[in-house]
Amino acid sequence: MQMVKAALMSVALVAAPAFAQGESPVVVEGGVPTAVVTFADLDIGSPSGLATLSGRIHRAASRICFADGRTDLATRVAWSRCYDSAMMGAKAQLDRAIADSKQQLASSGAIKVAAR
Repeated sequence: MQMVKAALMSVALVAAPAFAQGESPVVVEGGVPTAVVTFADLDIGSPSGLATLSGRIHRAASRICFADGRTDLATRVAWSRCYDSAMMGAKAQLDRAIADSKQQLASSGAIKVAAR
């Protein structure tokens, strides 16, 4: 819970650099820090497009699991759990998006990365 509170308190600090980098801000949906990663501008069927999207997802997961600069063991464990959970949820969405692109199905062009 303290991790979520720290994330909420730091949204303003995290969002400003994120906007500067063209990344979506961290928002809170249902008490869960969340970032939407768009990929409509990418060809996720290509290795370079997929690598770019993977980097965006990793950065989003890192942002939503913000540790407020603390490095104590409990914070690092909580961050790791948050990051792993966010990446697992994003991977399922990424797999669906890749399958859709191979079948030439329309996609929303976005993946929601959430701290669970």
